[in-house]
Amino acid sequence: MDWRFWKTEKRQEETAHNWPTDTHESLRQLLSMYQGAAATPFASWAAPGIAFAPDVEATAQNGVKGYQLALWFWLFAEKHGTIAARMARESFCLLADAAQPSSGDAIDALLDLENRVAHSVEAIAAEQRVFMQEGLAVELPTEFFLATGTLRLSPDSPFAGNAQTSLQGNDFKLADCFRHATDEALSVFRPMIAAVEFDAKSLPNWKWSSRPGAAERHLQRRHSNPLFPLHRQMVTAHDVHEARVADNQALQDIRAELNEVRHAFFQQQELPLNWLAYLESYRDHVDRLDERRLVAGGQNAALGDAIAALRADILATWRSEIQKSRHSLDALDRDEAQRAERRALLYGCDWTAQLLSHGSLIPPEEVVPALLSESPPELEKAVTGLQAEPRLHETLAHCRAGAHRLVNELRAAGHDFPDMTEKLRILEGSPGQLPA
Repeated sequence: MDWRFWKTEKRQEETAHNWPTDTHESLRQLLSMYQGAAATPFASWAAPGIAFAPDVEATAQNGVKGYQLALWFWLFAEKHGTIAARMARESFCLLADAAQPSSGDAIDALLDLENRVAHSVEAIAAEQRVFMQEGLAVELPTEFFLATGTLRLSPDSPFAGNAQTSLQGNDFKLADCFRHATDEALSVFRPMIAAVEFDAKSLPNWKWSSRPGAAERHLQRRHSNPLFPLHRQMVTAHDVHEARVADNQALQDIRAELNEVRHAFFQQQELPLNWLAYLESYRDHVDRLDERRLVAGGQNAALGDAIAALRADILATWRSEIQKSRHSLDALDRDEAQRAERRALLYGCDWTAQLLSHGSLIPPEEVVPALLSESPPELEKAVTGLQAEPRLHETLAHCRAGAHRLVNELRAAGHDFPDMTEKLRILEGSPGQLPA
């Protein structure tokens, strides 16, 4: 992202410092600076001569220091990309937790808030930034909007939750602090970021995504999981980074193809004579894209909305052509209901969706361990989907046999799985009965 408030004029930067080149060491140094009471740039968060009332000072200080910290990760993302920056941020929060328990979650929440504030600033229209003074148009600086966003959005702010409450001049004072803090931070962070290189292999730890993509999801299944061979239980931050890059590329590819399909559909001025086959082909293409989206996983809700919008346009055109035929409309509605039901059965569980993908994301020898790694509710979805699709009945039989064999072997080796008996019941298709 091109944050305009980064683009301040460069002042003399601290180039003489011997900044670390290793990502992990750079994060350790950043944490030491952030937690240090007198460390630059965080100790210089307030502009000279600016003071706040006691009930505002904590919000102002936390907001400005959080913004300075966010600047480091935004600059890191500019150089190494958003996925690398996310890995760095996760490691930073885990380092903070190790130094002071629970502080990592607080920092993570603070960085989320800074992103929200920054996005809210970017969304402000140009005309909203200008006011008239003595007949002249005066543009408010970006720092003013950062200040008002901080005072309005910070949970601990005395001004939070009431947009009509006067900020009592604190917005202007805090804007001065943001300007000062930006200069202070950039003078330190620009050379610091210039020195650091990104190598995920240097990171000792990471956090799993709350909505992982397919490649990361399979790493999550394997990690320290005795259902998998020992060498497959070993997962590194480098593996996670590569998986996230692959997952991101999968969604980008779907988005690019969707844009091509949308352009081709709306470019057509009128329907051809074979309009039914024409619209069916578009609907099928869009449905395949949505299936690929479900397989890819991750944060893809916006992509799903875009696919659904194009699909709705295709169906609206279709219904327009058959609006006078109740029989045709009913047939289309029945077909749509069947498609929705099939999609829910086959793509409602990560495991089933990934199993059905072209060039399956789950290696054949890991299909059963991956299935048994799902939670009981997800496993039940998978079994229901396998039972509903005749061509998958043989797969279900192999999974049942393989699951019993694997569990027996691991139990004989001394491994205990508290919920495995329930999972085997579900796999047999009779959740209330013990398998034979």
